[in-house]
Amino acid sequence: MLRFLLSCWVLSLSAGLANAIETEPAPNAPVITVYITVDWEGWSLDEENLDAMRRFRARYPYIPMLHLLNPVYFLRPDVDAEQIKAQIDSTLLPIDTQGLHLHGWKLLMQRCEIPYRTTPSFADADERCPGKECGYTVSLEYAYSTEELSKLLACSANLLTAQGFARPRHFRAGGWQFGPKLTAALHANGFLWDSSSLPPSLLTEKWGEDSSMLKLLRRLHPDASVLDQPRLLADGLWHYPNNAGLMDYTSTAQLLEIFKKLLDAKKPVMVTGFHQETAFIYLDKLEDAIAQMEAAAALAGIRLEWGSYD
Repeated sequence: MLRFLLSCWVLSLSAGLANAIETEPAPNAPVITVYITVDWEGWSLDEENLDAMRRFRARYPYIPMLHLLNPVYFLRPDVDAEQIKAQIDSTLLPIDTQGLHLHGWKLLMQRCEIPYRTTPSFADADERCPGKECGYTVSLEYAYSTEELSKLLACSANLLTAQGFARPRHFRAGGWQFGPKLTAALHANGFLWDSSSLPPSLLTEKWGEDSSMLKLLRRLHPDASVLDQPRLLADGLWHYPNNAGLMDYTSTAQLLEIFKKLLDAKKPVMVTGFHQETAFIYLDKLEDAIAQMEAAAALAGIRLEWGSYD
């Protein structure tokens, strides 16, 4: 399957470039860059989701993705690490970047020798459990110290590189639970790019106003807006807000509305994406938006570029 994806990428490149040249805006046209991210949650690697991603990659081989990988897949008992690596690799293209996505899994905390904590939960879940399949909804920013988070990042990065992945320099916190402690920990570990904030209003259709998710996010990101743009957090560490959310929470119509708002405001960056674990359900919504975004940008005289992470 990986060979098939690579073949599609190579064979489609010349045709894609030719089509792009035909519709190329003026050389001095303003640019909007759209970044596509993938959150790998650590839950499962179901074939229906992996196949949805592979089909998307075959249709859009020119769109880079940032894969925010979770090492927890490799930590469960009796897993076949080579098979897991092959499953993940089957969705990747040479133009992609590999980053890190973390939730507060008990299994990961134990592996990294960090005391496991059960609160606060951004989903109002009871994260006390006798086993290791818990911790997913524990807020990293609120539950752990800067020193513990720095140790967690280093340990998690090492777990990924031990499986043959590139050392991650890009990050997103689970549940967008990000603040000054994670900022300091990322900086200490040489990370270059974070995308752990979003406007809480994008989640209101699936999370109640009184949910812990919205309460915590409004404390962490009180002024977050769909118009937010990249900013420097610390020396060498940039924050790219997830200003268009993820497709689990954003409809095609909402994504297009955000895109047009950014065009009208002449804002140059949009960050969106999806979860690997629900790609089979939600990736079509992103695909439905692509042609419409390209058309909207062309109509506005703006060049749409798909962001890479070099």
